[in-house]
Amino acid sequence: MDRITQQFGRVSELITSADTRATYAKTLTLTWGILRETGILLWLVLCLLFVGADLFWKISVGLGLRTRAWYEDTTKGSKNNEPKSFGEIGKSVASSLGSGAETLLYQAKQQLGMDPSAPALKPASPSTTTPPPAGTAAPAKATDTASTVEATAVSTDKANTNS
Repeated sequence: MDRITQQFGRVSELITSADTRATYAKTLTLTWGILRETGILLWLVLCLLFVGADLFWKISVGLGLRTRAWYEDTTKGSKNNEPKSFGEIGKSVASSLGSGAETLLYQAKQQLGMDPSAPALKPASPSTTTPPPAGTAAPAKATDTASTVEATAVSTDKANTNS
């Protein structure tokens, strides 16, 4: 029994010691600080995920809308509803990707603090036809030629019936 009393005395001295109280107070303070900073870190990561998801959503929707507009433009751009040739579609895609890459490079340089030169703006739909020189007539379209032939035939028929 003396041994138990002696051991109890030693344990109570250690527990009630000023060093023990200071050590436990420091431990609890440090543990609380760690938990609080970890919670803040988790919150910031969650916010980053929300912002990233929102950015991904906006980019995806914008890309989808631009792709749809591009596709509709390529299909209704021809007169007789025939799709554009693969060459024309390829040129259009290459132009889009080129301007996107230039913009991406500009943004990256700007983020890194480098002196970025603004990307050159290209026309949205480059025209492949050039206007005829001054003083010359533009070549007739197939529909213009057909209507001209019809008008000539009608006027010839009227002239024959009147004579």
